[in-house]
Amino acid sequence: MLLLNQSSVESDELYIDEDGQERRRGLRVRENRPVKIYEPGTARYFGGQTEDISATGLRIELPAWAALRAGETLNIHVGLNGRGQTLTNRRSMLPARVVWVRRGQERSPMMEVGVEFLNNIGAHVHAA
Repeated sequence: MLLLNQSSVESDELYIDEDGQERRRGLRVRENRPVKIYEPGTARYFGGQTEDISATGLRIELPAWAALRAGETLNIHVGLNGRGQTLTNRRSMLPARVVWVRRGQERSPMMEVGVEFLNNIGAHVHAA
């Protein structure tokens, strides 16, 4: 069960991308949690942090050197808190698709990425 306080819930704002497509489909919660990502194309793991969370996906902050593109499939594990937790193996990670990538300023060490879960997250929550 996820408990939220009112200050952590973001209003359901509408974001439009460059193609005029709506990218927000539901309630998002501002939550900073560690993430571990496995990128199958390069067979690499790297870390990041969530900026907001919804039932259908995440907005995450990642290192700018991570070579991600829209349409790419990743495996993601969201940690429980800012202190981190034990490492997880790839079989227990959630598959997700990169929907958009926003690179920061030219010399920025970070970028923002929007991902959409490929499986129904409700099935994973009820299994836990």
